[in-house]
Amino acid sequence: MRVGRGLRGLLAFALLLIVTAATAWQQQPSGFRPESAPADEFSAGRALRTIEEIARAPHPVGTPEHDRVRDYLAGELRTLGLDTEIRSGIGRWPVDFKSGEIGIGRVDNIVARMRGTDSTGTVYLVAHYDSVPSGPGANDDGAGVAAIMETLRVLRHGETGLRNDVVVLLSDGEEPGLFGAEAFVAAGGYDREHSVVINHEARGAGGSPLLWRLTRPDGALIEAVAAAVPYPNTDSITTALAGEATSSTTDFVAFKPGGLRVLDWAYAGKTAYYHNRLDDPAHVNLPGLQQMGENTLAQAEEFGQKDLGDKTIDENRAYFMLPFEILVVLPLWVIIAVAVVMVAVLAWVIRQVRRNGETTLRRVLLAGVTALLALPVAVGATYGMWWVLQRVEPVYKGMPIDPYRPEFFQVAMIVLSAAALLAWFAFARKVFGAPGALIGLLSGIALIGAGLAALLPAAAAVLVIPTCSAVIGVALTFRTPERRRLPVLTVSLLPAAVFLGGNAWLGVQTGLTTAPFLTAPAVVLLGGLLLLTLARTWPAERGWTIPATAVLVTVALCAAGLAVDRFDDAHPRMTNLVYALDGDTHEARWISATTPDGWTRNYVSDNKPGAPYSDLWPSAVSSGPAPAQSLAAPTADILSDTTGSGQRTVKLRLRSPRGGTRIDLHWDVRPQSLRVGGREIAAPPEDGFRFYAPAAEGVEVELVVPAGPLSLRLTDFDWLGDSKLDAYQAPPADYYLRQDAASAVFVSVPGLR
Repeated sequence: MRVGRGLRGLLAFALLLIVTAATAWQQQPSGFRPESAPADEFSAGRALRTIEEIARAPHPVGTPEHDRVRDYLAGELRTLGLDTEIRSGIGRWPVDFKSGEIGIGRVDNIVARMRGTDSTGTVYLVAHYDSVPSGPGANDDGAGVAAIMETLRVLRHGETGLRNDVVVLLSDGEEPGLFGAEAFVAAGGYDREHSVVINHEARGAGGSPLLWRLTRPDGALIEAVAAAVPYPNTDSITTALAGEATSSTTDFVAFKPGGLRVLDWAYAGKTAYYHNRLDDPAHVNLPGLQQMGENTLAQAEEFGQKDLGDKTIDENRAYFMLPFEILVVLPLWVIIAVAVVMVAVLAWVIRQVRRNGETTLRRVLLAGVTALLALPVAVGATYGMWWVLQRVEPVYKGMPIDPYRPEFFQVAMIVLSAAALLAWFAFARKVFGAPGALIGLLSGIALIGAGLAALLPAAAAVLVIPTCSAVIGVALTFRTPERRRLPVLTVSLLPAAVFLGGNAWLGVQTGLTTAPFLTAPAVVLLGGLLLLTLARTWPAERGWTIPATAVLVTVALCAAGLAVDRFDDAHPRMTNLVYALDGDTHEARWISATTPDGWTRNYVSDNKPGAPYSDLWPSAVSSGPAPAQSLAAPTADILSDTTGSGQRTVKLRLRSPRGGTRIDLHWDVRPQSLRVGGREIAAPPEDGFRFYAPAAEGVEVELVVPAGPLSLRLTDFDWLGDSKLDAYQAPPADYYLRQDAASAVFVSVPGLR
């Protein structure tokens, strides 16, 4: 370990940091093709015209604007020469988004087919065309829709058709609960055995498209991505963990149970614009759209020409990104073999430092144990940093993901993670000596890598490969002349620098709430390897000044972030307000799920609402009196009510005379069976259901309950911004309404006692 003396070690460390920063920078999209691009190329400039057409205004399910967008897209697909139909149906939540309730909705999926020349299967290009009521949906998911439409235009322009069928599914009702995708799968009739689904999503307004989730086994899918996709931004630790360790939902969640093979693509930068009124065409990142579109076109061509009926046994793979869009794909046994080599070489290194008298086994073991503690410390510190920032600026707690200008906070999170690592090193170097501390750190990181390789080898690749390289580099220093030791070690640490750059910045871009669990581990584990160059460079007497300085830099960055991140017309703050009218008593209240802000203080105070409002809005934290408006209450026409064999069967028709976009029905007795809109709902929920986009003629419901009294409560909703309430004034330009802002009328269903 006699490497890294004086300035040479510091320069080597700086070089590795430059490689790390360059790798992170190289990941960011840049450049796009304008409208004038050749017709056989994907053009983000042309795709933007589709976004401008469909994202003129919010178009949630159940609104006239939604119907306009649906008809426009269906017309464009027919113009491109595709067999196009609108498939109406009833979808339901494929998972339990809310305890005790279920969501159901009427959907109009747009399905179009481009027939192949000698089809062996089907390539599904999927994006959802509905938006939330709080934003026009230019990115979410207008960008995905536009990427598909421009891809189709390029494919139709080509002289040679694809071998396989290409089916476009522009799904409906994704925002309220993945209804369109679930209805598509529930209806059947799709190609289950010989198909691939390419799903498009966005959780923000920037960044490179990331393949963050795909069905497993994933070998055939990821090898096709590596062979054809120009921007294959993914790694197997992300995809291995994404299916189980995330609450994020896309249409993937509905497709996977249907036996379909799915690749789930999304970009997730600039997340403040997610579900925001500024998710408009002006805030679409054209370089990111260009990358998404080129990836879509490449996948359509690759899978469009493959034999999708090939029954070759598929296996999971390990894969990771290198600079310049190189995706390396390896069999899992390779990662296990690398882990074995890593452990064997590390054992030899420990033996050598003991023989040379540089340290002892006890010091190495103790240093390794304490090094592992730096990981939870870094996670806790960075999570605590964001918690404090949310208390200093409470608006951050209610924002979709991140502030508008998160860069200072993102860098602060990386620096604070590094501070935890450096604080450990300052302590360990003093207590265990530099060789003991660094070999102990290397051992701790290798132990985590070996454990991952044994339990989840696909997720281990990002850690095992750079750690093995570092261990081999350290081993080579024992057989290398003095003047060459540092260069050899530095070269062996290049994989760690590359992997750190590829993961740390991506982790903070996904959101400051999740970054502590993504970025902090990357900085401590991969960044810890880079400390090997500082074996003889770290100051012996004042080592604590380095982590202390990092903490001060973190504080300064947070202060700068708070200073520059101000709300204005171009960066509005999110607010929440609900007008709730009790149709039985004709009394009303304003309700909010957030504490009063500068605008909602005109309507609510810090008092929580009482019953019956608190029963329907249990998360409300503020309320205030509201004038009772003359709003037509929802109705439940009793079509039949019969009792026999200890069961009571009630058939109702629910309607919203005022044209609400959602109707809820709650009960006090859990139904034994439930049928809504002709759709049988297995395992009826305990409390009730939500129905989205009810038709003007209403929705029929059949409940079977135990014989006896039955109490039902009916509520309808519409978007507060469209409600035209006399007592409501739109917020100023530096605010925007959250997607659940609404006017609601609730009544008891009479005649059932």
